[in-house]
Amino acid sequence: MTHVSDFITYVSGAGEPQEGPHIGCKGLLEEKEEFAFFEALVREYCGIGFFECLRSPENGYLTSAVWEESGDRPPALLCTVVELLHRAVEREGER
Repeated sequence: MTHVSDFITYVSGAGEPQEGPHIGCKGLLEEKEEFAFFEALVREYCGIGFFECLRSPENGYLTSAVWEESGDRPPALLCTVVELLHRAVEREGER
């Protein structure tokens, strides 16, 4: 799980992922393939990629009214996950 959070941090521009001593070139290649599969799967279900959605402004989210009504302001990652779940449900009949 550490690698996923490091990658999200890297992609969101908040820093560079830390490479541990147990990660070799083969491990990095496998992780890139897993992230590519993950991104393709999210795009198929949601119509937008995870990292594309993560970088989008929150005011463009279909679910932004939920946060305005509740008065809560969760972290961007949580808002992104809720947005993607909402989009997946909306596209259910398209798959």
